[in-house]
Amino acid sequence: MSKPQYVYHGSQYLFDVVCPQQAHGANAYESQKAIYAAETIEEVIPFALPIRWYPDDTTGKRAFSCENGKTFLEYGSLDPNGVGYIYKLRADTFEKLDEWQWISMNEIVPDEIICIQVKDYIDSVTFSEEAKKIQNMLFG
Repeated sequence: MSKPQYVYHGSQYLFDVVCPQQAHGANAYESQKAIYAAETIEEVIPFALPIRWYPDDTTGKRAFSCENGKTFLEYGSLDPNGVGYIYKLRADTFEKLDEWQWISMNEIVPDEIICIQVKDYIDSVTFSEEAKKIQNMLFG
């Protein structure tokens, strides 16, 4: 498989330049200081959703997982009126990490920034019972 021309990175934050960040994955290769990206927009939507800590302060926590463009929110909240961002990045400095992830250790100016609305993707999110309670308490 050849390297794509572009890869996509999802974030709940808006940046002019995408910089490597320390990841906290399940193992060492998912926990590098890098920009993590995928080949399709659909694969990074869960990372663009503005999933927040609860409570939203230094004592808060959040937990979510994603697979095939679907998100499972175990703990935390998701503002149904919120937005997220998908960054279209040239793949020049990216290396293949596994079957779907690419990483780069370099800062990158995006070719395009796509703003997504949570309301357009809320159907792709499943909430645990605890997350449902938090969600209902915060957003009704």
